[in-house]
Amino acid sequence: MKRKCHFLSGILAVLFLYGLSFSQAQQVSPSTEKSIKPYLGFEYFSRTIKWDEEESSSKLKSYFFTFGVEYELRKGFSLSAFLGYGFSDYDALIFRKLPFSLELDVGGMGGFILGGEIKKSILSVENFEIEGLGQFVYYLGGKEEWEIQGLNVEGTANGKPHWMRAQIGPMIVYKGGDSLRPYLFLSFNTLWGTFKMEQTIEDLRGKEDKKISAKSLVNISLGVLYEITEALGFKGEANIMPYKGGVDLGLMIRAIYSF
Repeated sequence: MKRKCHFLSGILAVLFLYGLSFSQAQQVSPSTEKSIKPYLGFEYFSRTIKWDEEESSSKLKSYFFTFGVEYELRKGFSLSAFLGYGFSDYDALIFRKLPFSLELDVGGMGGFILGGEIKKSILSVENFEIEGLGQFVYYLGGKEEWEIQGLNVEGTANGKPHWMRAQIGPMIVYKGGDSLRPYLFLSFNTLWGTFKMEQTIEDLRGKEDKKISAKSLVNISLGVLYEITEALGFKGEANIMPYKGGVDLGLMIRAIYSF
């Protein structure tokens, strides 16, 4: 039930921000300047996840490369979409209901990433600007097969994971510098998903779907936007995601081209 509430809260917040921004964009004259900003990005995070009805936990480490395009409909309002490829490592994930108990102990599993962002300027005060930012990411891992070691008979396991992430919150940007713009991003940030596992040992077969969700729900990001030239920019961001009993970390960088 908690995962459903997190999902609905994130989606409703993003839709609200989109609806508000879209209605305002409809009122803008056709002469309003627009821009297109393609970018290349890299992101890494390590998050503590809960499973087995939240009684157990382990680490989910993921890194991925993306290509995206940001379309600025008018000054202060933009939409972007991105896709890419990445790897997710589910450390010490245990399946207990198959024919035999199985602990996942493999490297990163490859998969595809796709997602989108909505950004809207809310308020400007002297050298500071407050923006609203919403993002949704979907990761679909490919199916992989492993041979089960230590058995007198042949045994295999097949796994296929997927996870989703939604975040929304205010971003405070300092625009007093000429080309360097530091910012602070505070957001509600939730992650959830499923790892589907199948096990076959001779005539014995079993399936188990492991539901996962992140322990941390708050994200504190410190970043900087650096305009190298009028057309070329760089964005770097460090993420801190605290939860009761620990802290998760993340990193994101982007190279942005404008025309």
